[in-house]
Amino acid sequence: AVNVESAIQVSTIFACCRVLGNGMAQVPLKLMVESEDGRSRLPAKKKKLYGIMALRPNPWQSSFDFRQMISWHVELCGNAFVFINRNSAGEIAELIPFQPGQVTVKQSSNWTLTYDVTSATGSVQTFPAAAIWHIRGPSMNGFTGLDVVAAAREAIGLSMALEESAAKLHKNGARASGVYSVDAVLDPKQYKDLSSWVNSQMGGLDN
Repeated sequence: AVNVESAIQVSTIFACCRVLGNGMAQVPLKLMVESEDGRSRLPAKKKKLYGIMALRPNPWQSSFDFRQMISWHVELCGNAFVFINRNSAGEIAELIPFQPGQVTVKQSSNWTLTYDVTSATGSVQTFPAAAIWHIRGPSMNGFTGLDVVAAAREAIGLSMALEESAAKLHKNGARASGVYSVDAVLDPKQYKDLSSWVNSQMGGLDN
């Protein structure tokens, strides 16, 4: 079965996601504000959103953790969904990420988007587009990113099969140096002893 969990066990996919995710997450993320004359930009340290983006988007993640995670979501699933939690004044208080599999995007006849989010208990809540920060990868319909793992499932499956085949080949031995034969029928103990000797001498990667 090819899915996100099995795909990241392929060393090449894991390495690519790690390089891209760490590359995006390690760059300092600073909210900037344009100067009054419009000629320069300065860090907007007086804005609450500055600390949220640069340091801690929510109580349990650092900015690095948050950006690394949403990068992996886009790379593997084609979409990252983040709930924009606002206070009573309408200011952004925190950013809460959703698992891509929890969210279903719907487009109405007037082109507006809504997001159905399924909780761990199975209940579904619908959010308007203004409440969701949606980062999408390449898209065919314009409002949802392509499922990357599903699109590449044949290549991923082949890689998984090759890794498993190579592991079994080396586990069971890859050298055929001859044929051992006897001129009589072996009893069970003799067969067991012979099989044990062959395995100890010829089996496994070390041999």
